Formats: sequence, C-alpha cells, structure tokens
Amino acid sequence: MSASHVQIAELIEVSLDDINIPPGNHRQDLGDLNGLAESIRTIGLVQPITVRQRDAGGYELVAGQRRLAAARLAGLSTLAAVVRGYADVDSRKAMAVENLNRKDLEPLEAAAAYQDLLDLGVGNDEVAALAGTSAQQVSDHTSLLSLPRKVRRELAGGAIDYPTALLLTQLADTPERLTRALHNARDGWSLTSAVQHELHARELERKTEASRAELEKRGVPIIERPRDSFSPRARVRRLGNGWGCIPLTQAKHAREACHAAYIEEHTGDIVFVCIDVQRHVGVVPGIEAPADAKAQRAAKRTERQAQRRALTERRALLMRHLQSIDDAAAANHHAQRISVLDMDEAVASVACELLGQTGDSDGYHGHTRSITARVAANPEELAQVALAVALGRAEVYSGREYITPDQRALFAEHLRYLVALGYQPTENELGAIREATADVSDQDAGASPDLETVAAS
Repeated sequence: MSASHVQIAELIEVSLDDINIPPGNHRQDLGDLNGLAESIRTIGLVQPITVRQRDAGGYELVAGQRRLAAARLAGLSTLAAVVRGYADVDSRKAMAVENLNRKDLEPLEAAAAYQDLLDLGVGNDEVAALAGTSAQQVSDHTSLLSLPRKVRRELAGGAIDYPTALLLTQLADTPERLTRALHNARDGWSLTSAVQHELHARELERKTEASRAELEKRGVPIIERPRDSFSPRARVRRLGNGWGCIPLTQAKHAREACHAAYIEEHTGDIVFVCIDVQRHVGVVPGIEAPADAKAQRAAKRTERQAQRRALTERRALLMRHLQSIDDAAAANHHAQRISVLDMDEAVASVACELLGQTGDSDGYHGHTRSITARVAANPEELAQVALAVALGRAEVYSGREYITPDQRALFAEHLRYLVALGYQPTENELGAIREATADVSDQDAGASPDLETVAAS
C-alpha cells in the first residue's frame, strides 16, 4: 500500500473554523439540531467527528456533519476530531459509507452516495455490502438520478414518494411520456396503469420504427393498412396460408412488382401483401378472375323480381281460398300444423309436460323436435298436440312478470277456458281477466259476458 493510502488515526481538538465541508457531501437535510446541540452543551461530544488534513491547510470533514453543525449551534469553538490520513478517494468512500449507514437518509441522498461510490470504481455488489443492503436496492436508488430535475424536486419535497419515483424511472428516457403518465395518474388513472400504458405505447413506437427501417432497408414499398385484406374479392391480399390469404411465401413474392407491406398499427408487426391480386390469376391456385359486376347486379335484380311475383301470386291465392273454404277439415288441419311448427322451446317444454312426454335432451331445441316428431309419427294426434301447444303458450305468458296487452288478452282467454273446465281462479287471475277486458273496446267488452260469471264463481 502506498503512503498516500496509509490511514494514520490521531485524536485532537480542532478549531471549528479550520474544518471545511467538502462539496460532495450527500447529506442535504440535517434535521432538527436543537436536541443534539443541548446534549453537546451539557455532556460534551460523545463521538468525535472524523477529518483529514488538507494540502492547503486546515481540515476537511469526512464523517460527522450533523455533529459539527450541532457543535456550532451549541456555541463551541473547538471540537474533538479523529484525524485520518485518507487519500482523496478513500475520503470520499468513507464519507459515502458514513452517510449511507444513517437510517434517515433521503432516497436521493442515498442515490447520490451510491453513485459516488460507483464512480470511484467500487463494484455494485461491494457498494451493497458497504451499505448493508442489496445490489438491487443500489440499482433502484441510482436509477432515481435519471429522472428529470422537476420530478427529483417533487421527490425531495415529498410531493411524490419513493415507490412512485421508482416506477417513473421506467420512463426516464422519454420525459414527455413520463409527464403524460403523471398527468393521467392525477386525472384518475392508477399510476401503474398510466406507466404501463406509456411503456406499451413506447414499445409499440419503437417496434413500428424498427419495422419501418427494416422494410426501407429491404426496399419493400410501405402502404397504409387496407380496410380489407382477407376477402377473396379484395384487390390487396395478405400472403400466407391463412383464410383469405394468397398462398405464396414472402420470399417467392418479393420478386413481384405487386409486392408490398404494411405495419400493423396495434402491434408494430410487418404484414406482407400483394397489391395487385389479378396478376396471379391462372398462376396461383385459389385466385379467380373478378366476376362481372354488371352481370351480378342483373342476376340479383332478376331474382328480386321473381320473389315479388311469387309473393303477389301467393297472397292472391290465399285471399281466394279464405273467401270460399271448401274443405274446413283440411284448413283446420293446416292451421293446427302451423301452430305446432311455430313454437319456441319454452312453449314446447310446457306442451311436452302437458302431454306427459319427455323432450329430446340432445341440444337446445330438444322439446321442439320431440313435439314435431310426435306429430309426424302420429298424425291423428295433431289436434291434441296443437291444443297442448296453445295451452303451453298461454302458460308461458302466465309466468312472465311483464307481458303485452295482446298476451294479456290471450292469457285471459286461457283462464276462461280453464274456468269452463272447473278451475277456480285466484283474485290475481280474476284481476288479469278484468285488466284484459279493459284493454278491448266497449263493443268487445260487451261481447264477453262470462266475466261476471267467472267472478261470481
């Protein structure tokens, strides 16, 4: 060890005026000194300060800044000090370690002390060992020094805490994003969400720029993202084996004049496309010549005209049929079949229950299929099944809290049918009959004389 690194310890009484505080001291806030000053006045200094001799004369403080300040406050003119023969580097190390071992050191003060040791060539793990902490803690604190000055002032002043500042260090290299994250956090976002949003946006921006640079390097034309790049009729189509893609690899298509790419706006990924699909008609399987649009419109027009003619003919036929029904039994049979076929699963479920029939459990429309299969197998049961469906529909309406006036009228008619079978309606059901009757016209209400009979019964 050279003479400049030999540490010679000597306890002397030093004039306070001869002690200089070096500019690299990391401790900024000394706290309340009154208690310590009173203790020094009463019982003296328990632990001497540490100094080293200056080449220009006098001494330089190494450790004990708070004790020195309290001694000045107590009115002392001299102070016990241990003089050590520290070289410049050793002095800075000792000062940094002395500060780091104080419990009340602020995050930025600790960060400056850690960084000072790192600048002196002390490794990250050794710094952690000297400070009695972890290497991760050292890295976390020194990352605070990368924050913009305004944010560091807010941390020093207590406007933001250490965990918040540590989270913001992830955006330290993009101050505008850091500022936006803080603004969003103050506007109701969680800080984590605000930072993650900006990190994602930054990564997307970087990936997009990298993709753009890659395409420019390879000389691939860059286009805007097309609205449709999957439809078989799209002029611009993706390359690859997916649905709607042209089954060509990027390497094979790269030699074509129609080769291009766009950058996916949500991921920053490169998507290679063909911007003139018709160049590959007859060459690449799956690519057909464009259909004759004029012929397609003409065919659609002809189809619509045929549908309108058929509708007109059907309605005319049905009007003539209803004016002179010559086979009432056939008409009734058809009406019953339509009623059975026009039912939903809820109605079919009740109908199956009324018929004592178990529905098909395979699939959602199991009861509907079971009813229609029964009619197909036993045509003579059509009237019974149609009635079960009608009763089931009314029973479904009865279980609903809100029904339309038409449904209410249907349920009232259902109740009248039940009364004729010997059923005793409840007061609520009688109210439903009255309410349904009030919905019809006076003429229709007068034509329903059995309401009073039902109520009386």
